[in-house]
Amino acid sequence: MKKGKCVIPLMLFLAAFMIGCSAEQLLAMDVSHTNDNYSHEAQEGYSAIMFMTDLEIIKRATDHLKALGEKVAFQETEISIHHCDNKTVIYTDPKGNRITYKGDYLKIVFYPPSKPPSPEYNKCFTVYLDQDGNVLGYTSQIVDGD
Repeated sequence: MKKGKCVIPLMLFLAAFMIGCSAEQLLAMDVSHTNDNYSHEAQEGYSAIMFMTDLEIIKRATDHLKALGEKVAFQETEISIHHCDNKTVIYTDPKGNRITYKGDYLKIVFYPPSKPPSPEYNKCFTVYLDQDGNVLGYTSQIVDGD
């Protein structure tokens, strides 16, 4: 019964978050008023991650983790978009390899529940998606319950 009480507020929070993000995205993409006298060249490009909803991003990241055998439970997520003009190290994988990337990418952090159902769900995951929405990789760390 406790899980049912937590699901509804979580769904309402995600819905409100998505509406807020969608509204800002629509405003930012308004190109109806352009200045044709602008002297700089327009940058050509396309980033699929700009058009994914938060739920699509979360699903893509969690599906990747589950496919690799990770046990995923989260109470909160953080999604941030980043841009690198030059090839830049975006994270170091567990084997110590420095993963570099150039362009737009997303960093999705899954924070575990404050009281996980079992110790195997006590991990904080960070997943990286490239500008096409493909997974670049992920990192994880065990979080103490204190």
